Amino acid sequence: MVELRRIYLEESAEIIYLKADAIIQGEKQSLWYATARENKDYISTSNADAFILFIFIYCVFENLEFKSNVPISKRLKFGLVEVLLPIFQEMGFKTTKEMFDLKLEDETKYPEASAIGTAMSFGVDSFFSYIKGRESINKINYLTLFNAGAFGQYGGEKALGLFEAMKLKVIDFASQNKLGFVWVNTNLNEVFKMPFVQTHTFRNFACVLVFQKLFKGYYYASGINIKNFKLNKLDPAYYDLINAKAIAANSLELYISGLTENRIEKTRAISDNEVTFRNLNVCLITPDNKNLNSENNAPNCSKCFKCARTMVTLDILGKLDNFSDVFDLKVFNKNKFKYLAELKYKQYRSNDVLAKEIFNEAKTKGYNIPIKVYYYTVLRIFQPIIRKINNA
Repeated sequence: MVELRRIYLEESAEIIYLKADAIIQGEKQSLWYATARENKDYISTSNADAFILFIFIYCVFENLEFKSNVPISKRLKFGLVEVLLPIFQEMGFKTTKEMFDLKLEDETKYPEASAIGTAMSFGVDSFFSYIKGRESINKINYLTLFNAGAFGQYGGEKALGLFEAMKLKVIDFASQNKLGFVWVNTNLNEVFKMPFVQTHTFRNFACVLVFQKLFKGYYYASGINIKNFKLNKLDPAYYDLINAKAIAANSLELYISGLTENRIEKTRAISDNEVTFRNLNVCLITPDNKNLNSENNAPNCSKCFKCARTMVTLDILGKLDNFSDVFDLKVFNKNKFKYLAELKYKQYRSNDVLAKEIFNEAKTKGYNIPIKVYYYTVLRIFQPIIRKINNA
């Protein structure tokens, strides 16, 4: 059982906190979202949507009852109870409508909300959403950054450090491009300890709901093409089209960008835009990772699987040289065949969608894949077997 008792604002010299008192399975908990004090006027306190969405997802996954003593916006209540809950039930979750006591409704609308936002993480999906959003009828004029699990699914000091470093980059990027910027930190990661991949859409949408007096629209970058739509317990990206329809507030609408484009098409779209040439950052390796090669001064390690996949894609598209400031092309050229072999292995071993797209594009472009790549692929296929024999 989870009970949400009250919400309130609390200020310090530089930070404004949207806080909530809750009882979670018999224990008192103080939940909070934090942002810059200058964003105070953007925060809605007429409803507890930002907390209710997060708790709703937690209770669905844990099969718990939930009672809120704070109003929920009428629009979000409709989306959660009448749209999203039946979808979760279809996926096999046992939670029922009767387990949610959300009697108090908020019908407040915020006519002052006029901003259109999107997250900026400097990755392929993020930049695609940004570039397309800048060209849209609903033109993006605000960027966001949320410490909602992407920097560490259970929060903590390490995640906070990475978040703060990225925040400085986004502040600089927003300033250069004359865009507004808001950020959110939260302790909900630490309190609820839900896996990030399984909940990323909901975590990020919850942070957007903090700013109902600012945003009237918000683009969320899709990682999955609509052709691969399915109800997948392990990743909401597969059914984000439904999530965006379900999750909204009385004055706020959420959009999913990039639903009809695959990763190759997104990479092609950003690869001619100069704003990405010195800013693209896809790397899994963080600055405090001891395995980071000190000889590589590029922002991306150029070795992790995300770097390798992106560099191979850009090479096939003939655009890799545009990104010499962010990738170490010496590292790529030295390991190119092994990177291709690893992708071949993923295509063979797990029918990886992105690997399949890459090699389809390579075939279309007439991109040469040397025989050595297939040799490395065979070695990779037999690697687990050889390891088992050696450990026997």
